[in-house]
Amino acid sequence: MSATIETPIVPGPIQGPTREEPLIEALLLDDYRSLVHLAYLILPPAISRARRVAAAHAVVQRALPPSLTLPPDLALPRELPYSLTAQPDVTIPATRHREFLRRRVVEEATRQAADRSLLARLGSVIAPADGLEFDPCTIRPDRTAIHRRCARGRRLAITATLLLTAGIMVALLSS
Repeated sequence: MSATIETPIVPGPIQGPTREEPLIEALLLDDYRSLVHLAYLILPPAISRARRVAAAHAVVQRALPPSLTLPPDLALPRELPYSLTAQPDVTIPATRHREFLRRRVVEEATRQAADRSLLARLGSVIAPADGLEFDPCTIRPDRTAIHRRCARGRRLAITATLLLTAGIMVALLSS
C-alpha cells in the first residue's frame, strides 16, 4: 500500500493579462453609475427598457477589455513624487482618465447601436408592447397608453400579415 502525497492548493499568480493602471479601473467603479446612464441614453430607445438597461451595463463592462492598451499620456509615473498612504487628502488629477473612459463608453454604445440587424430594428416596430414589461416599482404606467401601443402594434402586425398573404396569393395565382 503506497501513500500518495498531494500538493496543497495554494493560490498562484493571476492567469491572463493584468492591467498595470489600477487608476482607470478605480475610476470605472467610481463613475459606473454615470457611465451606465450615458450608455443608456446613447442606445436606441426602440429596445425595451429592461434590455436597454442590461445593454448599458454590458457596454460599460466592455469599455475596458484586458487587451486594451492605454495611450501613453494616460500612464502614471512609476514613482509618484508623494506617498499616497501618508497623505490621504492628495488626489491624482484624473480628468483625462475620465474623458478616456467616457469616450470608450460612447464608442462602444454607438458601435452596439449601429450593429443592430435590420430584423432587430424592425422587431421593435412590429412587435406590440405588452404591459408585463413595465416595472410597477418605478412609476405607475398609464394603462391607456399601454393599451394604445398594444393595439397599434397589433394593427401593424395584422396589416403586414395581410399584405404578405395577398402577395403570396397573387404570386401563386399568376404562375
